[in-house]
Amino acid sequence: MKNKRTIFIELTSLLDVILIMIFVLLMQARTRTAQAMDKAAEEEKAAQEISRELDAARESMSAREEEARAREEALQEEIDGLIRDVEARDEEIDGLKRRMASRELVLDNSLLITLSVTEDSSIRLEQAEQAEVRIAYDWENETYAVNRLRSLLSGGLDAAGSRAVFVVFQYDRELIYRAEYDMILRLVNEMKLEAKQQEIPLSFLELDIQE
Repeated sequence: MKNKRTIFIELTSLLDVILIMIFVLLMQARTRTAQAMDKAAEEEKAAQEISRELDAARESMSAREEEARAREEALQEEIDGLIRDVEARDEEIDGLKRRMASRELVLDNSLLITLSVTEDSSIRLEQAEQAEVRIAYDWENETYAVNRLRSLLSGGLDAAGSRAVFVVFQYDRELIYRAEYDMILRLVNEMKLEAKQQEIPLSFLELDIQE
């Protein structure tokens, strides 16, 4: 029989090599793990940033939508207000038309005589379908003015027929003489008495334009 050759392996040196390899592998794994963790952290950070941007975009969009809704509501309220104003104006116009129709009916069935005093103290008489008449007034001698105005007022009653008569006296307290004012009122009262005797409805209105 041949003698077997015995091989002695130095286990200590081999163990050192294995340990070194394991250490290297561990270090590589640790490095890769650290890199992976860093990359994951970066990706997570990026994902959070994207999420924040999305949230901001949603908030901004929500704010714009809310602003748009508020603006739409405001515009609708404004439109509703304008519609109400138009309806109110329509009602007002309808009322004015009714009053104008009534006024025209009254005027068609009545006689309007307007007395006023001009800046030179002349007495002005205006009557529908008649030319304006001016009567010169002299406070020291009223005779002409009294006779002329009395004649015109009496003629107005004759022209009224069966219609009602409205006499309006307009004056400015700063311009009219007291004597002229009293004279006109006296003649109007005479006219009222004459109208009563003739059974003609007569209404008298006095207007101080300073009030």
